[in-house]
Amino acid sequence: MPTVLLSQPVGRGAPNLRADVLAVQHLLLARGFARVGDADGRCGPNTIAAIEDFQSGFMRSPDGRIDPGGRSWAHLSGTYSGQASVPPTPATGASSVTRTVPIPAASTVNPGLKPVRNGLMLSLLGDPRGGQYSSQCEPPTDPKLRRNIVLDTVGPFRVTGLLPAVLSLKAVMRDIQAEQPAVHQALGTAGMLCCRLVRGSSSSISNHAWGTAIDLTLNGVLDVYGDGRVQFGLTQIAPIFNRHGWYWGVSFGKEDGMHFEASESLVRAWAPTLR
Repeated sequence: MPTVLLSQPVGRGAPNLRADVLAVQHLLLARGFARVGDADGRCGPNTIAAIEDFQSGFMRSPDGRIDPGGRSWAHLSGTYSGQASVPPTPATGASSVTRTVPIPAASTVNPGLKPVRNGLMLSLLGDPRGGQYSSQCEPPTDPKLRRNIVLDTVGPFRVTGLLPAVLSLKAVMRDIQAEQPAVHQALGTAGMLCCRLVRGSSSSISNHAWGTAIDLTLNGVLDVYGDGRVQFGLTQIAPIFNRHGWYWGVSFGKEDGMHFEASESLVRAWAPTLR
């Protein structure tokens, strides 16, 4: 979450002070809105068009203006936590949720969150299959883990996963529906519980094996693994996942934009609750 604050509005009909414009431009670029061009501190037509593209994800009628403390600034800076006052229409064309954009700047992703390493997962949650894994999805065999696996509806789809992870996803999806309804409408899943090895590894267990990770689709389209780009809609909901303690896979050594998993802090909090 950025520490910078706007002193004056930016965009159409605004004072457009250089420092404020730079702050907005950098955040738009970090979220994949390359239409801004260079961050030069000047609010020209490209910057206003990029603001409108960004606003189209949560406003019916984008106004091309970012006000300090306003709804658009809260969305842009990742601090929005209220209800969407006007349901937006689904984005189309250049603003489609499935169009790909560059990976957001590392400083804007997964703030304060850590992925969970295999050793800690094994010590806290047990071994899902007693060390027997392949590249194919298989069911867990560990009795304790099996007792804590549930099938339930989370927002627009059903998942099978670890109970506290599923409950957390319900809260995430409620916020996505309120804050990014166009993305929520497009959401689907490519799976949650899947006892297998990490893609391309002969030893590392995927966090899917514990039911604490989920792969998402948008309009049925799966983000391409490791291409250095990510679906626009995922950039819109990643701050919401982060706010709930979920780690986004774009920060892995090989970008995995469709993947969200419970962070270390969440797993540590969940482990004592398992029966």
